[in-house]
Amino acid sequence: MIHATCHTADEAKRAEFDATPWFAEADPSTIVLLAKRGWSAPWVADALESRAGYEALGELIRYARDRLEPESREDPSWPTFECRVDGAEATAWLDRNRSDIATEIRRLAAHAGA
Repeated sequence: MIHATCHTADEAKRAEFDATPWFAEADPSTIVLLAKRGWSAPWVADALESRAGYEALGELIRYARDRLEPESREDPSWPTFECRVDGAEATAWLDRNRSDIATEIRRLAAHAGA
């Protein structure tokens, strides 16, 4: 299981969920981009919100869209919700299930630190 959490910008809603299905289906470049962004991006939640078992996540996103988005019209870059994936769990899962992506993430991290 790859734990992930989301919360609305106003902290009114919070959801914890399993991001494993997203990692199983996402294309490699998107997973690498997520790692580069510090394992934080809204698209993981967007992809899972309508699935069975992810009702709390769907409720959080609907709240962010219906209540917070209208308030952010002056600054469209303002995020109405944030999601973070547990990077250690994601990396361990990638090692076991999609090792080519894990190798690429490590290569990029080593290059960035050099």
